[in-house]
Amino acid sequence: EMERRVGEARRAVEAEKEGKKKPKGPNRMRPNFQRQRSSSRPRPTSSKQPPSETATPIPETLTPGQEAAAQRTITLQTQVTSLRKQFELVRHTSMDEILSLHRQSEEWSSQASRAVAVSTAETDLLREKLAAESAMRLKLLNELQDIRGTVRVYCRPKPSSATPGTGGGKSIVKIPTHDILVLNEDTCPKSFKYDRVFSPGASQYEVFSELEEPLISSLDGFNVTLLAFGQGRSGKTHTLLGDVCWDVTDENSEDDLPTIKSHGVQLQAIQQLFTIAGHRTDRYKDAFSMTMVEVHNEKLIDLVAGTPAAERDGEVVVCETRDNRRDKQRREGSVENAGWRKGKLEIRTNIDGNTVVQGVVSIPIQSFEEAVTIWQESTANRAEQLGRQGSNWKKHERKTNVITTIHITSVNIATGVGTEGKLQFVDMAASDTVHGIKKARDDVSSAIIEEDDTQYANKSINAFNDVINARCQFDRSVPYRNSTLTHLLRDSLEADTKVLLMCCVSSEEANMADTVGALRFASRMQKVSIGKATKHIIGSKE
Repeated sequence: EMERRVGEARRAVEAEKEGKKKPKGPNRMRPNFQRQRSSSRPRPTSSKQPPSETATPIPETLTPGQEAAAQRTITLQTQVTSLRKQFELVRHTSMDEILSLHRQSEEWSSQASRAVAVSTAETDLLREKLAAESAMRLKLLNELQDIRGTVRVYCRPKPSSATPGTGGGKSIVKIPTHDILVLNEDTCPKSFKYDRVFSPGASQYEVFSELEEPLISSLDGFNVTLLAFGQGRSGKTHTLLGDVCWDVTDENSEDDLPTIKSHGVQLQAIQQLFTIAGHRTDRYKDAFSMTMVEVHNEKLIDLVAGTPAAERDGEVVVCETRDNRRDKQRREGSVENAGWRKGKLEIRTNIDGNTVVQGVVSIPIQSFEEAVTIWQESTANRAEQLGRQGSNWKKHERKTNVITTIHITSVNIATGVGTEGKLQFVDMAASDTVHGIKKARDDVSSAIIEEDDTQYANKSINAFNDVINARCQFDRSVPYRNSTLTHLLRDSLEADTKVLLMCCVSSEEANMADTVGALRFASRMQKVSIGKATKHIIGSKE
């Protein structure tokens, strides 16, 4: 109804406006003439209108409903105008805020950049302090152990393997701190504490960084020995040398040499020695020589003999006694005149009380690359010999002890006084226990709480264990001569040597007994008192 009334009001207003309009143009007087003529006769009705209806007169005034509708229309127009002004105000305000956000974002970005820079600087400072504190801790620990004269013992568990059908996948080793190892934590926990326990995922460089300082001290005239002890396939050779790879399928090939990937402690130490020697050539004259021997079934085998490097630069070591001390030719003869191929190797004590292997070939080395080449040639030569005997090199390696010795002589150019040191690496045979071989897997966990009556399958490892037990009990008679290995390592276990033991163990549950035996042996080694190592000073060699 309201809409109808508003419509009628609008039509009335429009009709009133149309009635007031005057025509324009040349006929502007015509309406008056029409109006005068129409006054004398009646106006005919329009044909469009129905005959029964009359024309609606144009109202001159609005009804109250129309006035109310018009008033509401005016009110709505006022509100629309107000909303339009508010919208324009909001639009301008939003544009200003959007433009200001860019400036604010730049300020916030600069503040965040400054905060990140400050945090990075603080982090770098804290890292430097941590590195300095760790280096100081390691230095003080080495000095303390030098004073005590004890064996430094390190442990490196091998990562657990998840290969189906091998019993792998479940690790029995937990490392809560950097010096504590917990074995079989879930059922029957047993903890062992060493100087350092590496995580199973530790890199080769991380291991070498921990052992670097005592190993490099051999350049200053100290005797240093690193023993790699552990069960089979626990990573001893990987820790010392690295990953040994053969490029061909036939490992006994005569023409191809093995390669080493991921260098271990031994090669990194030799490389570091040559790096330091190269930086001080203006002050010191350093000389290096290398020997490699193998102990298998209580027999000594020279691994260097027969290699191209031995034919070219090898020198036979002759034990120095009172009778031949003045004879340099007999003390250090050449390969040709010493008859080393036919002579057997003998362990003797020289005039200075040091244990030497008479008849072994010593090769002078001038660089790290030469040391790697000698090792490759020696390994290939040994693999070829084993191939002719029908033996497999990898199986043979588990039963042998390989001793690599680096002799270092350093002479001060200004004073003529020098030092003589020795760096020795011992890759021991697998320490598989008789208990671990005969014991069923289900009963292995009980081995942790049993008395330590460990017996090793390898004779040399058993003899080495007997020597350590005698040293722990301070026996007057230590059975060094019961084995070729202990006889050869007597200097390293007696006195005047920095001894380091790297205990490599398996994390597999199936190797529980062998792991327990290796960890207990490492704990006994900590009790052995070697004595304080001394610096060996010599006169000028010139």
